[in-house]
Amino acid sequence: MKILLFCKNIFLLSFLTTISVFSQGYEIKISLKSKNDTVMLGHYFAKRDMMIPDDTVVLDKSGTGIFKGKKKLDRGVYFIINDQKQLFDIIIGDEQKFEILVDTADMLNKTRFKSSIENDVFFGFQRYNIEKSIEMQQLRQEFETATEERKNAIRIRLQEMNKERIEYIQQTIDAHKGLYVSKFLNSLVPIDSKLPDYPRDAEGNITDSTYLYRWYRSHFFDNFDIYNPDMLRTPLYEEKLMEYMTRVIPQHPDTICVEADKILAKTKSNDDIFRCVLVSLFNYYTKSKIMVHENVWVHLADKWYIPNATWSTADYIETLKKEVEKRRYNLIGMMAPPMEMLMALPPDHFRAAALDTAIKFDLYAGVNIQDFRKSLKGKYTVILFWDYACSHCKKVIQDLFQVYEEYKDKGLTVVTVQTVISREAKGKWIDYINEHQFFGWTNAWSPFSNKYRDLYDVSMTPIIFLLDEDEKIIGKRLVPEQIKDFIE
Repeated sequence: MKILLFCKNIFLLSFLTTISVFSQGYEIKISLKSKNDTVMLGHYFAKRDMMIPDDTVVLDKSGTGIFKGKKKLDRGVYFIINDQKQLFDIIIGDEQKFEILVDTADMLNKTRFKSSIENDVFFGFQRYNIEKSIEMQQLRQEFETATEERKNAIRIRLQEMNKERIEYIQQTIDAHKGLYVSKFLNSLVPIDSKLPDYPRDAEGNITDSTYLYRWYRSHFFDNFDIYNPDMLRTPLYEEKLMEYMTRVIPQHPDTICVEADKILAKTKSNDDIFRCVLVSLFNYYTKSKIMVHENVWVHLADKWYIPNATWSTADYIETLKKEVEKRRYNLIGMMAPPMEMLMALPPDHFRAAALDTAIKFDLYAGVNIQDFRKSLKGKYTVILFWDYACSHCKKVIQDLFQVYEEYKDKGLTVVTVQTVISREAKGKWIDYINEHQFFGWTNAWSPFSNKYRDLYDVSMTPIIFLLDEDEKIIGKRLVPEQIKDFIE
């Protein structure tokens, strides 16, 4: 009897385990008012235009199909799109067996769900949000031509509507705690809506004027947790990350690098998040036109991308290593590298060379400068690497000379380095300088060494660097007109 009971218990446990296994996975039935239509289910990955397909189904004659899989889908914001490119978003949370009844004539307002509280809430929010957005847009348009009295009223109403939206979200979250949709909606609440008051003394005076900024910065990711993989599968992830990196923290390259290091170190344990963060940061700072951002991408490439980007090809990594080496010694804020064997030609040499071909073609004539940086006397120093045979270089050196003449009394010095090395090149260079009377600054070249090309990344000409009085690089790859901006 005991043996029989034991066997029955084993059978029951096995049966329940089997049911549990088979109850896992997803099963989403969809009905559209179209037949033989191919419909795709997919998820967003970090941004709106990164759409990853998960499943497809061909609708039957009644316009019905079922997305089905043995393994549960990861939680996140998903999309459904058909052959006509009609698209709408849904939430995939813990409940993954439900039905969608779609009306393609008005997907947002007429689509209904069975057995999906998450999407009932999500679509309810979307309807509310669009209605309020239309009203707010109408008010903004009215604002353009309104009287001052009406403008004040519009400002107040817009503030009220923004507050109402946040209250609606908060009420929805409170009513559906534990659901993924609540976590997603919470990510839409700006953290500055929860700012505390300044700390004050007994008389009500603010004791720390930086407190709110520091609070905002330290709590920025409270509502949108970038370390949670559930938030990675939304169209907002990269936007939130880059908002912090480009708008919240001070935009100094050292600060940016420190913050990037902190975030990447914390994401290292999750391959998907780490890759997403690294690629997002690396791509942004690589493509950026802001001069100091070169410092950031070199740091990211050197410390994070080259050692960890196993998804990249070996050829790309090798190319990246070379690019990093080109820029390693000439980043903004660094001391200008030395230039060995640099030879300056004084004005007397140019004048003598115009009359004596032996002097003109003599590679050894000139004054050897041991360290050009020690001879810099100006508040600002421009270094121009140029080629006498380059038409664009000729235009740049002419424009630069005009800037020099205008600002030399304000502490501007200039060192021009002719990059072509040969006796013939020297002769033509001499002729060009004499013809245009580019004197007053330092005309130099390095006929016996070209190491400066690597140190300053002189892969093409013309290139202009700007140094401050401490010999630090404060500008690179400039045009002459930009030098005025720095000085002014």
